[in-house]
Amino acid sequence: MNMVLVHEEQVQAIRSALPAVTKVWLQEVLGVSETTWRSLRDGRPIRQSTYDRLLAKLERTRGLERSSSVSDAPRQGYRAPYS
Repeated sequence: MNMVLVHEEQVQAIRSALPAVTKVWLQEVLGVSETTWRSLRDGRPIRQSTYDRLLAKLERTRGLERSSSVSDAPRQGYRAPYS
């Protein structure tokens, strides 16, 4: 099992992508558990496959944010229908 130690600066950059450090946001944005997050935060190694998955999920999430910020933005004068 290959392990990787993530530098503190990179952990801080990853943290900045999270709206909050909760179980839901860790799974939604990074695809990791609270246990994995604690390992990252505390400077302990995590599995290489977990780190690769985390980076891929983070990149997909950031890509979705960029594309949705343009396409899902309400148009000037547009009113959403009542549900």
